[in-house]
Amino acid sequence: MSEESLAKWLLTGMGGVLGWGIRQALPARTFAFAGRHRPDFWPDAPGVRLDLAVPGEFRGVLEMLQPEVVVHAACISRAQECADFPELTRQVNVAAVQEWLATSTSQESFPLYISTEQVFDGRADSYAESSPVCPLSLYGETKAEAEALVLAEGGAVVRLPLLLGPEVGVGRCGADTAIVKAVGAGQRLRLFHDEYRTPVAAAALGPMLWQIASRRLPGVFHLSGSESVSRLELGEAACELAGLKPNFDAVSAADFAGPPRSLKLNLENTRSQEVLGWEPPNLRQSLAWTATPPAVEVTPVQTEES
Repeated sequence: MSEESLAKWLLTGMGGVLGWGIRQALPARTFAFAGRHRPDFWPDAPGVRLDLAVPGEFRGVLEMLQPEVVVHAACISRAQECADFPELTRQVNVAAVQEWLATSTSQESFPLYISTEQVFDGRADSYAESSPVCPLSLYGETKAEAEALVLAEGGAVVRLPLLLGPEVGVGRCGADTAIVKAVGAGQRLRLFHDEYRTPVAAAALGPMLWQIASRRLPGVFHLSGSESVSRLELGEAACELAGLKPNFDAVSAADFAGPPRSLKLNLENTRSQEVLGWEPPNLRQSLAWTATPPAVEVTPVQTEES
């Protein structure tokens, strides 16, 4: 792939810790951004405004930029916001994806969709890439619907777990940093002792996403950590690494008053390990990468057709 073609990648929804993680490994000028705000940590990449709540706006951006690859992460992700605004959620999380795919298909642009562990109900011990989706919340339901649309067009779906990483903007940080900041400010947190995830450092994800999109690999990939931990265990480990005394009340997720929560969302990484060579980091590795991202050099990967 030429340097010119590599510059025609479009990223959406990259203003948070995921975008920061990708920035650690990948060259800035490879990408253009679409969103309502430019990420401060990637000042030298071209950007264009995009509001997925406005029908037709995504199509207009795609027609203007003609990207070779689209990595689409933008969505309404807060479960309570999804429950409160279901019509807006379906427009942003599903209708905009339909618009994207209809336009990308006509441009022969490869779609890579960033999804979530929340497409599962948490009743199984773990979930493989081939496990059938079974969401509990409207958020998970709309992400599962979008996944099906992307897969039907021969695209890639990457499911991510709870992400760890530093503060990269106001209100934008990894789950570990949110806990450490609150404890450092003297807050006593209520953390679930019975809600399990397989968290991973956002800084570890860039090379894998690059490989999937560059090789145009279709299907589902999981990129999660190697350890299943509760929110309480995550908080204890993050505070220990930060030199803080844990200040928590252990509570049950079963008593949560908001939208239903999946209690055990452990992602398996079998296909990612076999196809991508993904080496799932353990919790301490991921926590360490919040402070010191790994030095990774990413080189272009030829497509299957070239």
